[in-house]
Amino acid sequence: MKVQTTSLLALSLAVLIAGQLTVSAAAQDGGAIIVEKPLLELIRRVPISTEVAGRLLSVTPSDEGAMVKAGDELIRLDDTVIQAQVNRAQVELDLQTEIRFAEVSLEVAIAEQQQKLEANERRPGAFSPSEIRQVDLEVKKGDASLKKAQDDKKIQQAELQIKVAELAQYTVRAPFDGMVTQVKMFPGQNVRSGEQVLELTDMSVLRAQLKVRREYLSRLFVGDPVEFRIERPGGARAAPLTAERSAANQARSGFLNRLQQGENESSAEAPIANVPAPALAPAAEGEVFRGEIRFIDPVIDTLASTQFVKVSVLVRNRQDKHGRYLLYQGLEVQARIFPRDEE
Repeated sequence: MKVQTTSLLALSLAVLIAGQLTVSAAAQDGGAIIVEKPLLELIRRVPISTEVAGRLLSVTPSDEGAMVKAGDELIRLDDTVIQAQVNRAQVELDLQTEIRFAEVSLEVAIAEQQQKLEANERRPGAFSPSEIRQVDLEVKKGDASLKKAQDDKKIQQAELQIKVAELAQYTVRAPFDGMVTQVKMFPGQNVRSGEQVLELTDMSVLRAQLKVRREYLSRLFVGDPVEFRIERPGGARAAPLTAERSAANQARSGFLNRLQQGENESSAEAPIANVPAPALAPAAEGEVFRGEIRFIDPVIDTLASTQFVKVSVLVRNRQDKHGRYLLYQGLEVQARIFPRDEE
């Protein structure tokens, strides 16, 4: 009889604990919707690579965990050859010889044309029509040469811009403020085009994936504020329980008490103590973060016959007095959604 009672007790504990784990992930707290253990994840973890192949001259910073600002130089390749090409293109662009020669040739042709026309006005027939046509052609030729020289200068300017753009590919700058979370290559190594050198992670904003019971879907809107609190294990004070979890704990406690009474009647051994629910201390004010709903997934997810809607929330991170960020991917937090008032 004692063995059967003990087995029944163990089985009942397992059933009750399993039932508690499958209780709703969201419950109302006044006007708010409490979501337990949302998943925090980093949004931007960007591999930093080079657009061209070459030899690494510098990788700055080369230490993982270093913080950088947007625009800081991260990678520089050996740009000796392309820099020489840029200098040559600049010199060619600065040269004005062809344009000046074309301008002078046109001025001479126009002067000769004017001279012959004036001579024919003073003394008709001084120059034949074929001579006049010839000087007209020289003027047109000079004008065409000047336009060609000017067009060539525009092409040289475009070529210089191309070379300058190519030169810029030999330097990679930080696209945003972030933390260097991985360094894969170092100065002196040769890299291929597109090969990853660093990984830069944006720590300023994280995304929280919430699972909310379907019955609360009608109350949710994009833009609704969400409050997050960091869970601190081992605290002296228990965190507030949702109504469903509290009811489950009370039912489990009453059932265990009844089993213990039966056990005591049949055995002289000490009664089995109630197993308290895990307690988490409330977060301090400095551990409170706020975000807002950015996306409500149109696909309903089903878990253990309970339907959930997935909600994506952006959470603004903060730094402590030492410059360390407080939120990390995978950190356990509690969340409360504050739906807007329905009109």
